[in-house]
Amino acid sequence: MNIYQRKGERSRENIILQASEVLNTYGSSITIDEIARYTEISKSKITNHFSTKENLYIAITELYIRDIQQYFDSIIFSDPFTWKDYIGILSDIMDIQFKYRCAIMFIWTGCFKNEAFMLVIHESFKLRKKSMIGLFEKLIQEKYLLESIFDENKFKIFYHQHAVLGVHWLNTYLLFDYHKSFKEVKATYLAGTIEIYKPYLSEKGIAEFDSLNLEEFIKNRS
Repeated sequence: MNIYQRKGERSRENIILQASEVLNTYGSSITIDEIARYTEISKSKITNHFSTKENLYIAITELYIRDIQQYFDSIIFSDPFTWKDYIGILSDIMDIQFKYRCAIMFIWTGCFKNEAFMLVIHESFKLRKKSMIGLFEKLIQEKYLLESIFDENKFKIFYHQHAVLGVHWLNTYLLFDYHKSFKEVKATYLAGTIEIYKPYLSEKGIAEFDSLNLEEFIKNRS
């Protein structure tokens, strides 16, 4: 019985991942029939797990939430923890966001009746904010960031900017840079996000900020 259950779970996750790729490529307007055709998975097999396209989107979003939280949970601070290490984390987060871009667009544009699902999204956001605050504290400890970043009013504005730029680069990419590859634009969007750190960088942080060539950095991490 357990063997069949595991097989069913694998089948479900395979549908989610393949459907996610199709929705990433063709957008939210495609139908389940089209998803079945592009993935070469029978429609009946898809609808056996997901009765509606919204349910499929919810499942993709839940997988995104799982993967992004697993990534945060896997972060181990090196000693010392450098500005480059931190930028590497932001770069990795962008990769996960790009992989699940259809889920993120679904969150932005969806009008959900499923309160339990909205609670999952809200709790996920709180966990990620807590993880990001831990990273900021580590940057302060390593003398890259100034403690003033946590001044109440400053932090509200900073984190709002961070949340917007750290996710909505996808919106700009899909609207204006869709004809370019992700690799072509990644350094620009990453630069836009980290620019908001400048007022809160120490002298050591500014020196690291100015010396880092993002295009080379990303290329060397690929």
